[in-house]
Amino acid sequence: MKHADATVVIGAGPYGLSVAAHLKARGRPLLVLGKPMEFWQNMPARLCLKSVWSASSFSDPAGRYSLNRYVIATNTFRQEPIPLPFFLDYGSWFQQQAAPDIDPTYVQSLKRDGKDFHLDLADGRVIEARRVIVAVGISAFAFVPDFAHNLPGEVVSHTQTHKDFTQFGGSRVAVVGSGQSGLESAALLHEAGADVELITRGPVIWIDRRLYRYTGPARYLFYPPSDVGPPGINWLTALPQIYSLLPSNTRQSVAKRAVRPAGAEWLRSRVEKRIKITSSTSIVSAKMQGQRVVLHLSNGTTREVDHLFLGTGYQPDIRKVALIDLALREQIQESNGYPVLNKWFESSVPRLHFVGALAGYTFGPICRFVAGAKVPAQYITQQAMRDQFS
Repeated sequence: MKHADATVVIGAGPYGLSVAAHLKARGRPLLVLGKPMEFWQNMPARLCLKSVWSASSFSDPAGRYSLNRYVIATNTFRQEPIPLPFFLDYGSWFQQQAAPDIDPTYVQSLKRDGKDFHLDLADGRVIEARRVIVAVGISAFAFVPDFAHNLPGEVVSHTQTHKDFTQFGGSRVAVVGSGQSGLESAALLHEAGADVELITRGPVIWIDRRLYRYTGPARYLFYPPSDVGPPGINWLTALPQIYSLLPSNTRQSVAKRAVRPAGAEWLRSRVEKRIKITSSTSIVSAKMQGQRVVLHLSNGTTREVDHLFLGTGYQPDIRKVALIDLALREQIQESNGYPVLNKWFESSVPRLHFVGALAGYTFGPICRFVAGAKVPAQYITQQAMRDQFS
């Protein structure tokens, strides 16, 4: 049995690596568990990030390992939109510089052991930790609508499960969803030779940053670097500690408006006039007919497709984090599946912190984006240092 004196970080994506970079810089005993950038590694190679350049850097306390520093250190060029391979190379560079000691072993179980935590690892090891940060990302939270629950996996899948769409060349497919994932997956499928129809419950909306383009230096008044939400709301989402002080119903209204389904402007030319779009239409039911799926739509029409892709986003829910022991989970105060957190991103269980999408109920939609990693990394490190001397 190994004893980790202070902290274990579960997850090695942008949030886990950012938290680790801050803790490591302050000399805290630390163990990071997980495969670096695993969720991102499984995305299609031709994908580009929706986030703008200023919102796509990981966080370290001195700012030495930002995207701007990366292009200087590696003699590369700034690219926008940011291609996934470029972002993965940056993530690897950040990890090597700021948090080089990563243990890629999965955590099978997290339990509370008195005042400390007990972690069972996939390789049979057991870890005891004083503090745990859960930074598990969003893959476990992929939302599957009711109409798709009874379809076999051969004919329906969430867009997050595909690294390569070439196998669907020549197939007739439908993509559900008007967010970036649905729109970009539709474009990639079309470019791979599939016959694609995009079906959306509402209109297809494209992000228009006209105030950024036309207001000169004043653009920075309208758009904070994090760039989550439309002007006005984006400054509120950029300040998660302020956001957390708002009444619950106000937070929910702000979050809904800030992350409504929309596509990046640079993607528009790859979708419009290239892909059939059936908007303001829902799928009422989906059933197998032979080897294909028959979709019954709310407009009274039907579609017969070889594969149905769900660009339906994510619904964070602590109950879907299988590694958290049931007895421990029952001690965590939650609201609609989200853990309720204090200013230190700490749950009702002392020294158990949550970052990323699971922190969204308390701290807002920025927690779904890379730009949201900085604040929890800072506050968790401050709390760890406070506890060291208390």
